[in-house]
Amino acid sequence: MRKGPVISKAQKLPSAIAHANAERSLAAWRSTADVLPAMLFTLMPNGYVDYVNGRCAAFLGYANHEALARAAPRLVHPGDLARVARSWSDAAAGAHEFRAELRVARADGSYASVVVRAAPECDAFGVPVRYYGVLTDVERDRRSGPETIEDELIARKSERQFQGLAEGLPVICWTADATGSFDWYNHRWYEFTGQTPEEAVGWGWQAMHHPDDFLDVMRKWPHSIATGEPFEMEFRLRRRDGEYRWFIARAEPLRDDAGRVVRWYGSNVDIDEQKRAHERTKQIAETLQDVFLPKRLPQFADLRIDAVYLPAEKDALVGGDWFDAFELPDRRVAFSIGDVAGHGLEAAVMVGRLRQAIFTLTFLLNDPAAILVQLDRIVAHQDPDTMVTAIVGFIDPAHKCLTYANAGHPPPLIARKTDFGAQALPCGGVPLGLGRGMGYQLQTLHAESGSVVAMYTDGMVEFGRDLIAGEAKLAAAVALLAGNTTIGRPARAIQELVFNDAPARDDAALMILQFAPERPVALAFEPSLLTRTWRFHSSDAKAAQVCRREIAEYLRNLAENPDEMFAAELALGEILANLVQHAPSLSEISIDWVTENPVVTVRDSGPGLPALKFDLPDPAAEQGRGLYLISALTKGATLNTAVESGTQLRVTLNLRRRRIQCS
Repeated sequence: MRKGPVISKAQKLPSAIAHANAERSLAAWRSTADVLPAMLFTLMPNGYVDYVNGRCAAFLGYANHEALARAAPRLVHPGDLARVARSWSDAAAGAHEFRAELRVARADGSYASVVVRAAPECDAFGVPVRYYGVLTDVERDRRSGPETIEDELIARKSERQFQGLAEGLPVICWTADATGSFDWYNHRWYEFTGQTPEEAVGWGWQAMHHPDDFLDVMRKWPHSIATGEPFEMEFRLRRRDGEYRWFIARAEPLRDDAGRVVRWYGSNVDIDEQKRAHERTKQIAETLQDVFLPKRLPQFADLRIDAVYLPAEKDALVGGDWFDAFELPDRRVAFSIGDVAGHGLEAAVMVGRLRQAIFTLTFLLNDPAAILVQLDRIVAHQDPDTMVTAIVGFIDPAHKCLTYANAGHPPPLIARKTDFGAQALPCGGVPLGLGRGMGYQLQTLHAESGSVVAMYTDGMVEFGRDLIAGEAKLAAAVALLAGNTTIGRPARAIQELVFNDAPARDDAALMILQFAPERPVALAFEPSLLTRTWRFHSSDAKAAQVCRREIAEYLRNLAENPDEMFAAELALGEILANLVQHAPSLSEISIDWVTENPVVTVRDSGPGLPALKFDLPDPAAEQGRGLYLISALTKGATLNTAVESGTQLRVTLNLRRRRIQCS
C-alpha cells in the first residue's frame, strides 16, 4: 500500500493554516449543498462522515446528519465492507479520487445500491484535508429501465444530427439548456464574432450585443426561459471587426413528456440589409411626421394644451396618427386629432395633406361638422381607398366653450373636479373617405375651471388584449388631472401611467385640454428620467463593470451635489461585487428617484442567501464586510432572501436630486 507524504515540523504551521482556511469555506459549501438537487456529503481522511445534506439524509431515511452519524458504523453492507475499505485506503493514501459501488443501509433496515464518488481537498503539500462527495442511487437508474436509456440514446443521436445539419446552414445556430445557458454554437457564430468557445459558452454572448438593444434582450430572453414561450427578437451583434449588424433571433423550446422545457434550439439570421432599408424608410417617414406634427402647441394662462405621439413598437414605422392645435386671428383655438389607416410613407404624406386642409378650412368655416364634410370629399377624391377617423373643433376666445364634430373617432373623455372619474363625450359620424358627406353632428361643451378633456387615437387603449380594460385605465388616468396643474407634461404622464412600459401595438396619439385658473405650475420631473433599469448576468464580470459605469453616469447627471457621488459609487461597487461573487445569475438593478433620494433595488435569480446582517463584522472574518460598507455608505439597506426566488436588496443612496424643469 502506498504511503502519504512525510510532513516535517516546519511544515505543520502552513498546513494548519490551510486546514483553517478549508474549515472557513466549509460553512459556505454546506449552505449551498442543502439546496442543490443532489445527495452530497463530506468525509474526513480517516473515513468519518462529518456531513450529509438534507437530500442525502432523507434518501437513507434519517431525519438529519446527527441521526445518520450514530448509524454510520452500520451503513456499509457487511459483504461490501472489506472491498470498500481497501479502495478508500488506497484513495486516501494517494490523495486521489475515491469511487465505489456498494450497498448502504437505510434506517428501516433495507439496503440501497449506490455509487459513491468523492474528491479530496488538499493543502499546499498535497495532504487531504477533507473529501467532498456525491451519492448516486443505482437502483433508480435501473428502475428507469431500458426505455429510458434508449430514449436518452435517441436524444443524443438527434442532438448530433441537429448539430451536423446546423453546421451546413448559412445562419448562426445555437442550443441552450433549460436555464437559458448556451452550450453549443455552430461555426458561423465564432466566424462572425471572433469569440472562442470558452468566451461564448454560458452567458458570454452578452458581450456581443449593441448597448441600445441589450436591456430589451435581457428582458425578453429571461421571460421566455421563465414561461417557456418561444423567443423572437431583432437586435444588433458586433462583428469581429467592430461593426454591428442586425439579426433576427428565434428560439423554440424542447419539452419532455411532462411538458417541462429541457432545451432551447435557436437561430440568428442576418437581416442587416433589409433592416437598413427599413430604417431609411422609417427615417423618411419620421422626417415627414416631424414636419407635419406641430413643434409647439398654444398655451394660455387658463388653458393648457399638451400632446404626445407614440409609434408602434412592432412595425417600427411611423403611422398615420396626428394631433394639432393653433390659434386663429379671432383668438379662437382650432384643434384636430385623427388616424389614417396604415403606416409608413403613404400614411405620413396623407397626414400632411389633412392637416393642411384642416388649417385652410378653419379660416373659411366656423362649423366643425361642415369642415368634416369637406374633408370627406377631399379624402374620397384624392385617396378613395383610404379611411380616416378624426375630430375637429374650436375653443372660444374666452376658453369657456368647446365645439367639435366626430368622424368615426373614439369619443373624447372629460374629467371634472366635481365628478367621480372621467366620462365619455358624445360621438358619432362615419369615417372620412366614404364620400357620403353627411352624418356629422355639432357637439357643444361648456368647460368648467379645473376640467380636463382628453382626445386620443385607438392605439392608446389597444395596447393589451382587453379593450374595455384599456379604456377604463385611460379614463382613470385622465381623472387624476382634474384640478391638478402641478404636472409639467400631463399628456406624457398619462401615457406612462396607461402603458406602464408595455409596448405599443399600434401607433398612438393623445391630446390634453386642461381648463384651469391662472396659477404658477410647480416644478415637475419628466417621469422617464426618474426610473431606470439595467439587466445582465452577474457571471459576466465585464457586463457588471459596464453596468456600474452606466449607473454612476446616470446618478451623476441627476445629482445636485457631485461631492456626494463618492460614497454612492463606493456603495454601488460593493453591491455589484456581492452580485458577482455570491449570486451568479440573471440580475436586475432598478433605480427609482421619484422621491428626494434614489432607491436602488437589486434582484437576482440565484439560489438565495441565508439571513445576513449589516452589522460591523468580526475583524478576523472574511465575510460580511461588503454588506456593512453598503449600510454605512447609504441612508438605509434591507435584504430579503428566499431559497427559490433569489435575493432582493433595497438601498437608499445619500444623494439629493437636482431640480429639473420639464419642457
